[in-house]
Amino acid sequence: MTDLLELQGRRALVTAGTKGIGAAVALALCDAGVKVLTTATTAPEYGVDSSLFVIADVSTAEGCAAVAQRE
Repeated sequence: MTDLLELQGRRALVTAGTKGIGAAVALALCDAGVKVLTTATTAPEYGVDSSLFVIADVSTAEGCAAVAQRE
């Protein structure tokens, strides 16, 4: 049986991932071996891999398009 909680090699999108809970979730997923694309409307404060970060407001069509083009 496959371990349902195994995340190694998976991908995730974390919106609002530069501060607070969003940043904690992004970091925890990274620690679990997940390739995480993080978005927010402001630049990361700490701990977020800038190569996997997009400044985007995903509540807009333009923001969603920017994220879709990134990955």
